[in-house]
Amino acid sequence: MRMTVYGNNATCPEADGACSCFLIEADGGRILLDMGNGSLAKLQKDIDLAALDLIAISHLHFDHFGDLFCAKYQLESRRACGEAIPRIPLLTPRLPAWARAELCTNDVFEPHVIEDGLRFRMGDAALEFIGTVHLVESYGVRLEAEGRTLAYSGDAGACPQLARVAAGADLFLCEATLTEGPCAEEGHHLRAATAGRLAAENGAKRLLLTHYHTPQAQTVLREARACFERAELTAIGKTWEVD
Repeated sequence: MRMTVYGNNATCPEADGACSCFLIEADGGRILLDMGNGSLAKLQKDIDLAALDLIAISHLHFDHFGDLFCAKYQLESRRACGEAIPRIPLLTPRLPAWARAELCTNDVFEPHVIEDGLRFRMGDAALEFIGTVHLVESYGVRLEAEGRTLAYSGDAGACPQLARVAAGADLFLCEATLTEGPCAEEGHHLRAATAGRLAAENGAKRLLLTHYHTPQAQTVLREARACFERAELTAIGKTWEVD
């Protein structure tokens, strides 16, 4: 199993950047976790959208699903021009009516609603969704394939559920939006140090930090490593083996 990062910026894309988007390749399948704004152009450098086997969206903030709309427009246009593109399973929290009208038409996607505790299989890969605390309904994800576990925090404030997300993960992909200081309130985002503690206290083997502001990158890394030595920063376009 391997993961390639196509977006890791916090809140909105930086210049030539992109927000949350992660491609996992396992058991011959391609699973996309989130498709934040700016990520679509990065992703298409390496993969045809029609080659995706499943898309899962952790929560309905545009820095995590904004480019899904343009992806849908591309795929439905290609289908209308005669390409035989199968429907792609799309897992999201319950969509509001306006988003459902945009995304769940013309047979581009096969929609599924995420709820806490949902388990979904794609071939030999299994995904589990764990509800967390954020400004909107949000989920952490555990993906098991090839005897390995990749865990993804999504966006979340400090909450007990994150221990379940991180537990024993071979690779824990965790948001690290905040650094230490008077403004580091963790009601809906995490401090880098908290990401490190989650990895250390719950037996994760490696920690990848995402959803951070690039000017703070080295501070994010230093604060996370103070709690968990095997912490790394994500980088757009870089691939990690989950081993």
